Formats: sequence, C-alpha cells, structure tokens
Amino acid sequence: MEMQYICRRCGETYSLNDYLKSRFCENCGTLLIKKVVYETSKKKAETKTEDHLQGLVKEFFPYSNFRPFQLKAIKFAYETIRNGKVGLLSSPCGTGKSISVLTAFFAARELNPSTGRLLVLTRTKNQLEIYSRELKNIKDYCGASFSASIFKSKKEMCPYAFEDLKLRDVSYRDFIYYCKGLKDGAFGKTCEYFDKTYEGWKTSWHAYNVVSKIRKMGPLMPDEVYGVCRDEGLCPYEVTKILTKYADVIIGNYNYILVEAIRVSVLGKAGIHIEDINCVFDEAHSLPYYAAGILSEELSSRSVRRASREVKTFGIDDFGLLEALHESMVNFGKQVYRNYGLDVEHIVEGETLLDALARKLKVDGKKLLEIIHELADKGEEVRQKRSEMGRSPVSYLSRCAEFLMKWASLTGPSYVRYVKVEGDRGKRKKVMLGIRCLDPALAANVINELRSAILMSGTLWNPDYYVDVLGIERNRCRSLELPSPFPPENRLIVVDESVTTKFEKRNEEQWRRIAAHLNQVIQKVGGRIAVYFPSYEIMQKIARALNHNLPILVEEKKTRIFDVLRFLRENTQCVVLGVARGKISEGVDMTIEGRSMLSAVILVGLPFPKKTELQTALYQYFREKFGEKAIEYANNIPCLNALAQSAGRLLRSPEDRGIIILMDMRAAGSFKHMLPEEWRNELKPHYNIEKILERIEEFMAQKPEA
Repeated sequence: MEMQYICRRCGETYSLNDYLKSRFCENCGTLLIKKVVYETSKKKAETKTEDHLQGLVKEFFPYSNFRPFQLKAIKFAYETIRNGKVGLLSSPCGTGKSISVLTAFFAARELNPSTGRLLVLTRTKNQLEIYSRELKNIKDYCGASFSASIFKSKKEMCPYAFEDLKLRDVSYRDFIYYCKGLKDGAFGKTCEYFDKTYEGWKTSWHAYNVVSKIRKMGPLMPDEVYGVCRDEGLCPYEVTKILTKYADVIIGNYNYILVEAIRVSVLGKAGIHIEDINCVFDEAHSLPYYAAGILSEELSSRSVRRASREVKTFGIDDFGLLEALHESMVNFGKQVYRNYGLDVEHIVEGETLLDALARKLKVDGKKLLEIIHELADKGEEVRQKRSEMGRSPVSYLSRCAEFLMKWASLTGPSYVRYVKVEGDRGKRKKVMLGIRCLDPALAANVINELRSAILMSGTLWNPDYYVDVLGIERNRCRSLELPSPFPPENRLIVVDESVTTKFEKRNEEQWRRIAAHLNQVIQKVGGRIAVYFPSYEIMQKIARALNHNLPILVEEKKTRIFDVLRFLRENTQCVVLGVARGKISEGVDMTIEGRSMLSAVILVGLPFPKKTELQTALYQYFREKFGEKAIEYANNIPCLNALAQSAGRLLRSPEDRGIIILMDMRAAGSFKHMLPEEWRNELKPHYNIEKILERIEEFMAQKPEA
C-alpha cells in the first residue's frame, strides 16, 4: 500500500511523491503528516472519549445492566444534546428510551453546566409517570442535585375540579375559560387557591416556602404536588409553574412547546428562553398529526342547537345568527350525506358559509363579523350567569362564535374547510363543520429555535418524512434506527395473501372470506387477540360474519381505554376488535406487570388513509411543497405508522412471544419494500389458510429458550 500524507487542518490527502515535492499543504500551508499516524491517534482519542462517556453514564444510570442497544441510544442522545442538534431516534419498545434520554441529559450537563434545561413532552399520563419514576430512580441512585417540574393538565391539578361535580364533565376548553374568569373575579368570587399563591403579581411568601419544600423533597409526582398544595391551600398548577423557574427538568405535553400561548405562559413566565431548552418529544411518530391538529377545529350542529337554547334561556339577541347557522349546516349536511354518506369530509370554500349567513341575516360581510365578535362577548356573559346559578360554566354560544371567527380568519393554502355528517345509520345524525390545517410545520417549526431536540418513537422509520413535514432544518438533523431488542424467534409474522381490503376488491364475498379466516386463526391461537381494521365501516361488516364463542369487545368512538384493559384482564381468552389509528391501537400498554397480555395481533387490510376530498387536498398541498414525495408523505408513511403502532401492542418485554398476521395480499407485494429490513426478513406469506394455521401451530409448539 502506498504511503499517504494528510493535512491536519483541512484534511487534504497527498501521495508520497507529492510529499517529496513539498512537505506543506497546497491549500493552507500546514505541515503534512503520515495518514496512518493521524488515523491511529484519532482512533485512540475516540476510544478514550468512548470510555469517558461510559464512565459518565454509569454515574447517573440507575440500573446494574444496560438493555440491548441501550448504550447506543444514550450515546446518540448525549451527542445530540451536547452538540445542539436535532436527533431522530427510532428505538423499539424494550430499549429503555425514557431512562436513556434522562441519563444522556445529566451526563451532558455534568460536562457542561451551561447545557440548559431538559423539557420532556409526552402524549399520555402513563408516559409522564414513567419519566417521573425514572427521575426518582436517578435521584435515589446517585443523589444528583436537580429540581423537576412535572405538569398534568390544569383541570387535573385543580382542587375545584376535583371537589365540584359540575366541573368534572365540562370540556377542557370550558374549564380554561372558567379558571380565567374565576381568577379575574368574573363570577362574583375569586379562586382562594390562586389568591393564596400570589400577592398581586408576585409569588406569595407562603407559596415560595412551599416551592422550596417541594424542591427539597423532589422530584415529586404531580399527585404528590397536588397533595402538598391542597393541604397548604395553594393552587397546584400555579405552584408547579413557579417551580418551573428553578427546574432542571420539566415534563408536560406537546402543547408546552407547540402552542405559543402556553409556551409563553409557562416557560416565558419562568424566564426560560426557548434557545436554552433541550426538548424530548416522546412518541414522535404522532407529532405531524398532533401539530396539524392544534390548528384545526370542528363545530357540530348539536352545539349550535344548544347555543340557540342558551340565548333563549338568558334573553340574548343573537340577531338570528344561530338559526341561520343551523339551517345552513343542515342544508350542507343533507347534500353531503346524499352524495358521500357518513364520516366523509366534503371540502367547501370558506366564503360559501359566510355568504349564506350574510344573505340570511341581510347584512354585508363586515357587519357579519361584528355580530360574531359581539356574540363571543355575550357567550362569556352566559358562562358567568350559569356559574352564578350553580350550573356548569359552559357556553355553547361562545364556542360557536369563536369557531366562526376562526373560519373567517384562517386563510391561505395551508387550511381547508369541510362539512361531514357523523352518526349511525337509523339514528340521529349531526353535521360537522371543520377547519383542517394541512401543514404541521406551522406549529412544529418552533423546534428549530430549541437548543437541541430529540424526536423518538419505537417506529420512527422514515426520518426524512419528519424532517420535511415538520419543517426542521435538515443541516441540524441526525438519525439513528435501532433493531428490536427482542429475540426474533419470539415473533412470527405471517401474510394471508388470499384476502385484501383494497378498494376495488371490496365486496361481501371478500368480507365473508376474511371473517372465515379470522374464525380459524382465533380458534387456533387462543388467548387474548387484538384485531385491527382500516376503518369502523370495514370492522362492522366483518364483525357481523364472525362466529366464535370467545368474549368479544368491539371498539366504538365512545370506547374508553380503561374498559378495554379491564376486559382483557377479566378474560384470559377473548378478542378485541379495534381500528388502526383508533383509541386502542397506539399508546396503550396492554400489559400486566410489564408482560403483554396479547397472544396475537391481526391486521385486517392495510390502514391507508381513506380516499376523501380532504386526503386529496393534503396530497395536493404536499405535491406543491414536496414534489414526487407527496404520495409517500400523504399516504404510504401514515399507513406504515398505523400498521407498526397496532402491531407494537404485541411484544412489550423480552419474555413475550406472539404472532402478527397481516391479512392483505399487498403486504407481500410492493408494500413489503416499505417495511423495515427485519420485518421483511421475517415475513412469511401464504395463500393457503391451512398453511398459515400450520405455521401458527409450529410456532406455538416451540418452547422459548430459558
């Protein structure tokens, strides 16, 4: 091998002949050195750094052993935080993501005290509690000096909401209005908890002492903070906000970064600058949908009817707006139901509704907006009067007026407006007006202002999608995808190639075949089985043809996760039918003491987004923004995420074993190439149901290794 020389400063490489002509770099004049010497010293430096990092990690990592690939996740998070990057981490269930990012933060802070603060954002209470427990574990393990501020929602942390039955069932939006009015004295009284927490605009001495007490005791779970504050007569939410000023770690939901008003109220008030925050987005596969949803809104015809009753009850002149609004919604709804059926969005121009209202009220557009704004103020009067009467502080008039203000003001190609009809056939239906934001980046591009960010999930398989759709600066991004930590022999993945839910092939014969295969598989597998469908409509058609004797729970729009988990605990042999992207397909831990309750997950069809006008609008918007990536971003990746999340309910610990069945021929065709490599390697497609049953029997007969 020919000897090579390299410039230390600019990295330019030279041959031996070049070196003999001149021992200095042509670009910068730096003395050249042997490349082998440079690479050896660099490797030694990297090894030294790696050893130092592992030693640093062990100072804060509270467990005796690392899980498979966990040290890689910690190193990735550590380097992301230390270098001020945006990291996308795909780390399957079982790799210990929560403790990994916490450990990485404390390690980075140990080396550089000016690293900033850590803000952990979660979607569910269960995830929030996991982080809270891990912080306690770190504190108990190494005695690290830090404070934590952990938020549940304002309603969950309010003593009034706990004590007053009228407040328990009101919507979160109505509760926020009530809370604000109570603090301002709008209901003839003020909040005693808030009044004791503050003296004017300053923290009261009493609250300051309680915050100091919590800092010494902490980190405390939100319920523990609630108990301390309730006993002291203070507002638990406001005390948690005050605590944020001193906190090294803050835990809350996505809104604390994505919603500007909350960001300013909590972080800004605590004197925390966004450029000093290291942010973790847990379950980040849902971030695009969530970010767009923040800027979306819906109004039902039922809310309009209730608003009409309000104005009559309280003697308010609504200028005929509510009657005109309800009549317009009904007319829209009849046409949409006739042409599209239930639960299908039909896009309308914003001016269509506003012009219809203006004509019915015989006013121009400017006067219409004045009426809407006036009714918004009167809606707050309704809220106040209801509270004074001892009733729940709800105002449907306020809700209608606010929706119409958004309908009129949110303009541009990033938003579309639609009408749809919801309900069950044969039952009373409701018309929905909706505003849908098509661009998650409108809320999510605040990520670019953060000191660092880590987006992580068990199924963050397509990092380019998240970078593009969320509007993240690509030059700051780095990604890592870790393999499953569970033994591959613990999972059987089978494709039933004889069925499909592809639109062109949907018919009664197809539903009967799918139901017959489901009956046989359920009978063969036994135990607890979750079956997921692309839509409620398909689920209901196939469910009618199922024939087995096991207890069955069918997801409805009103189904509670609590009821599903109780059903699974009470029945060791049962079937749960759900919808991909529904309540029970993601973010739900179907476990007992960390072990999965499920024997199998069956995915009937591929959960592509429904082909509606709204989906077409999203595709067209992405086409303008991302070109040929549009079909992938609007259609394929959302389908893949929904499939992965549903399948992810199966294996939750290294001891779990289970079966995944994809009942759609497309899963063994072109769609297969979208799956991660380990899925493609494990996929076993069969056309004959008997062969599938044989595969299941062979898998179940295998004894897990000790």
